[in-house]
Amino acid sequence: MIPTAPAAATPPATMSLCWIESGRFGPATASALLIRHGAETVLVDAGNSSNFDAEIEVYDAPIRRRFARLPGLLKPDRPFSEQLRAIGVEPETITWFIPTHAHIDHIGGYLDLPPLPVLMAAPEQDLIERGRDQVLEEVVPAHARAIAAQIQPIAFDDGPYETFPTHADLFGDGSLILLPLHGHTPGSVGVLVNLPDGRRIFLIGDAANDRKGVAKLRARPKLLRWTDADRPKAEGVVAQLHALVEAAPEIELVPAHERKAYVETFGAPAERCPP
Repeated sequence: MIPTAPAAATPPATMSLCWIESGRFGPATASALLIRHGAETVLVDAGNSSNFDAEIEVYDAPIRRRFARLPGLLKPDRPFSEQLRAIGVEPETITWFIPTHAHIDHIGGYLDLPPLPVLMAAPEQDLIERGRDQVLEEVVPAHARAIAAQIQPIAFDDGPYETFPTHADLFGDGSLILLPLHGHTPGSVGVLVNLPDGRRIFLIGDAANDRKGVAKLRARPKLLRWTDADRPKAEGVVAQLHALVEAAPEIELVPAHERKAYVETFGAPAERCPP
């Protein structure tokens, strides 16, 4: 474990965090988080696109079937922009979009929004650039073309944080911390939110399938391991997350598709997300 105690977070008293569920199938969810921080609004992940079926037509039949069996079960019933407006959020007011990674069920909903600045780790940006002109399974070409010009690379240069060797403090007050979770994709990131009431909520994307996987140091199910770009790195991230919750048990991990974790953390999807 790499130690370091970060300075106490000083989030604004009005800071809030909302859960937006764009798709659901049984115990699985495709969800987003919306963070209100003063005048800034941050969107983390966006679920699938409302044009999911058309966007995957570029792939051969076996890949289309794979998409239909997994992320395709979590398709939204309306565009993500409508979901945002339904909870009182105008898409044009979002300051940054931060995808945990570039897979179809995390950035697809971005295509239902106006162009927004995107924060992304450099290795993930490289993946997006390759995906603009190639048909890669890791990133849908339509998504890569929509997002590429909007990317601002994350500078992980704020030094060690908890068990991580480096981090990025988005607002400089310790309230929203970006952490590298490279492995599932080349530049996956996690978003740790330190709220005014002392709660610490960490969206870990697809770094782990569920909380139990982190607690038991358990690899992702065989059905899903093919989605990991670098399996040894991905397994190392699970070990890193395990060390984190051992060192800071107050942190609530939220794996991207574990609906149970969202319910335990948020209760229910937001009906309104106050400014």
